[in-house]
Amino acid sequence: KVLVIRNGYFSYRWSQLFDAMAGSTDVTVLKATPGASDGQYRPPPINEVVDWILKEKPALVCAPHVETSIGLILPRDYCMAIAAACKEVGGVFCLDGIASGNAWVNMNDGGPDVYLTAPQKGWTGPACVGIVMMTDRAKALMKSGPPSSSFSVNLDKWSDVMQSYLDGGFSYHTTMPTDAIRDFRDVFVETEQVQGGFKAVESECWELGNGVRQVFKDFGYTSVAADEFAAPGVVVVFAKDAQYAARFKAKGLQIAAGVPFMLDEEEGTGSRCYRIGLFGLDKMQNVDVVINKFRETLAEIEEEVAAGKS
Repeated sequence: KVLVIRNGYFSYRWSQLFDAMAGSTDVTVLKATPGASDGQYRPPPINEVVDWILKEKPALVCAPHVETSIGLILPRDYCMAIAAACKEVGGVFCLDGIASGNAWVNMNDGGPDVYLTAPQKGWTGPACVGIVMMTDRAKALMKSGPPSSSFSVNLDKWSDVMQSYLDGGFSYHTTMPTDAIRDFRDVFVETEQVQGGFKAVESECWELGNGVRQVFKDFGYTSVAADEFAAPGVVVVFAKDAQYAARFKAKGLQIAAGVPFMLDEEEGTGSRCYRIGLFGLDKMQNVDVVINKFRETLAEIEEEVAAGKS
């Protein structure tokens, strides 16, 4: 039995994964919903999530730390409540942090059992592998569970490979993109060596995200995610039309057009939005420059739209 918390299109992937797997998995989906008065999205109420876990006792709960399609982050207290409920019923809480950027998650403080990340986006590395972080509890459950049905995607085997290297040895399973992994190692060290270290980079991440969101507010835009769930590394706003990706591209800035939310929304809602990704160590170290450049560019675009030139 599995619970999926779906806050948008990219956490819809969890449902797609289980649908594609052989065998039958009992999957329940709890979805983010828009506010009746403001239309902004919030994740499923945490009390409803916890109650469901305690009653149904799922083996696994999957949730996105940051949902890319609507720019929504699950706050620490929300994640901690899920983690505590999962431990109470013997389940595993898997938090997807691929789009978390530099909003770090502490696994040693009652957080998720499993955390997923990748070298790109917040780490400013090359896209090459998936990274699975496990607590000792999660690793013990993995070791005591049934064998994997996959040869290449065998978490138990890859855990043994990693342990070999941690012990100073060597192990081989399938060919890996070694050069790209080494580049990721280098940028990890570079991030750690920034003045103030990881904490400083996280602070800059929130400063940048909040700054860009304020620019949007100044121009009358509404965030798709409610303020209390607004992510720093991904900002999604309701747009006036679907042409903004092309307008920004013409100004030399890359943004992403909206995508379906997969939240039972009115058809076309996602296409009336656009998304700003604020990833990369260069942006974290130049917060004011990025915010000012974005403000200038958006001002130019809005002037052209108002004048009927775009």
